[in-house]
Amino acid sequence: MTRMDAPHQHSDPRGVAPLFAVAEAPGDPLTETTPLRKAAILLVSLEQPLASQLLAQLDRAAVEAVTLEIARLERVDPGEQQAVLEEFYGLGLRRLRFVFDDLVKMDDTDIREAYYDEDAAIWALALAGAAPPVRSKVLEALPADTAGRLRQRLDRLGPFRLDDAESAQAELAERLRRLHDDGRITLPDPNGQEAILV
Repeated sequence: MTRMDAPHQHSDPRGVAPLFAVAEAPGDPLTETTPLRKAAILLVSLEQPLASQLLAQLDRAAVEAVTLEIARLERVDPGEQQAVLEEFYGLGLRRLRFVFDDLVKMDDTDIREAYYDEDAAIWALALAGAAPPVRSKVLEALPADTAGRLRQRLDRLGPFRLDDAESAQAELAERLRRLHDDGRITLPDPNGQEAILV
């Protein structure tokens, strides 16, 4: 078993760690894409600066393992390469580009999963500073009783500083990114395309 874990001292701001997960001993590379093979395909497919940034997230053993796998790569099927790049896109760019206003593109079930009653105050502040379509999307996605309580908080909010609302939006956006990283919700495609299942 070869470990492809990013070292503890590095954060994973792009959310790409799942591509470097534990890889079982590979079978036939033409029929099975292991995490180690995915990492190798990804690194040879990206431009050199980005590939170097990803390698910098790994410890020495992981770098050696993926470098060896790159050396063993022969012809990569274009479909396999595209699937790996789409997975990277789904894990990385989707997370990186997500902002609070993208809630309008989210599924109602994902919004319900991300909302907690104990966070109603921060949701109210964030929604108070958001565009009307964002407020409507969230309120319509929530169960009627939950939405009613959130509307009451919004109505009682009174004057607020825009900076505070933007800070609340940024905090909630980061919470949603973490839920996405944990596989609990799916963030919308920033280009408006259908979600990529990874």
